Amino acid sequence: MINSNEKMLPNLKSIAEEIEQEFERDMNLWYPRTLDPRGGFHTAFGRDWNLIPYETKGIVHQSRMIWTASEVVRHRPTWSEKLLPLIQHGTKFLREKMWDEKCGGFFWEIKENGTPIEENAFMKHAYGMAFAIYGLAAAYRVTQNKADLDFARETFFWLDRHAHDLRYGGYFEEYYRDGRLMTEPPKESPEIVQGKVREPLGCKSMNSHIHLLEAFTVLYEIWHDETLRSRLEELLFLVTERIITWPGAMRQFFKADWTPAATYVSFGHDVETAYLLAEAAAALGRPNDEPLRRIGKSLVDHSLRYGWDEKHGGFCYDGATFAKPAVLSKFWWVQAEGLNSLLLMHDQFGSEEINYCHYFAEQWNFIRNYIIDTEYGGWYAVTEADGSNPQGLSKILNVQPAGLEKSHLWKAAYHEVRALLNTARKLEKICDL
Repeated sequence: MINSNEKMLPNLKSIAEEIEQEFERDMNLWYPRTLDPRGGFHTAFGRDWNLIPYETKGIVHQSRMIWTASEVVRHRPTWSEKLLPLIQHGTKFLREKMWDEKCGGFFWEIKENGTPIEENAFMKHAYGMAFAIYGLAAAYRVTQNKADLDFARETFFWLDRHAHDLRYGGYFEEYYRDGRLMTEPPKESPEIVQGKVREPLGCKSMNSHIHLLEAFTVLYEIWHDETLRSRLEELLFLVTERIITWPGAMRQFFKADWTPAATYVSFGHDVETAYLLAEAAAALGRPNDEPLRRIGKSLVDHSLRYGWDEKHGGFCYDGATFAKPAVLSKFWWVQAEGLNSLLLMHDQFGSEEINYCHYFAEQWNFIRNYIIDTEYGGWYAVTEADGSNPQGLSKILNVQPAGLEKSHLWKAAYHEVRALLNTARKLEKICDL
């Protein structure tokens, strides 16, 4: 690991200029190209950004596209004229097509034309509800459309009513249409959960809970409800005291009572959570909470020690807590979150122990050289460890369409634009631009 004395600080001003250029290019590729005149946003685009056939629209992808546009408007008002109509177009689709009028809550998926899928294929998930809250709350912050806030609050109430665990805390994750907990695949159609969730049915997961933390943070910033604050505090406790373990790694799956399962460490989620903890602390009025900062630091430091690729740069996908990475591939979202949190660590801790600035520069070099498609623009989904053989998501997720897709159900503008936007803002302050 590189300590503060081993490398000089990189040219951050030059990196800031490159990141700003990439932000502008990336945003102009996503918006308004992805808007679907029938409602919401198109799901699938190929390497050259041509629209390719797809079967469903998912609440996660739709909400991420709304959140991204809303966050850009909040921090870059010059984008308002272009993005505000798209945001309103997206939230209207969520409210009118993806909300379940019969039972409440948002569907996990609907058909690509905006019509419901078959009755026996309905499924709802805490992860999806989290992103619906995240997108709608962010949209309300820039549009002041009360309908968006109303639906964000109603989603919170639905989730809390059906899924909150009063005994052990946290949230159960998969449900039938009416909100009943799904602990095993339905006998009449077991295929509805295949490929849609990673965790064993009936358990609690790190992934859902860090994104619930993320969503509740944004909602609480605009709606100071006492129950919501209590749940946000509870999630902060669960992430730091149940999910994160020494020496700075997160367990992935748990029983209802938070008994952990033995699983690999996900380096991308670990470094992402360092940023999410800082956001939650700020929303709760504790922006300088030193214990929380140190917990975030432990996540980044452990990921650097065991998940960083010293030869090629960038974070590997996952691995055991105290061993070499198991999956050496470089996923776009992991590199984006690494970029974001490494600069956050530099901003919070400087180079007192670890030269985070060096790692930040190396992370950006890997993204610039291998993740960004220099011919067509946009970010490849995944490469080999050395940056070769960029791939789409179809092979990984075993879904159609095939190819080097720039957008899919699990790939929206969210990760990369958030990283570019946040690092551009921090670099502007650090470099006094």
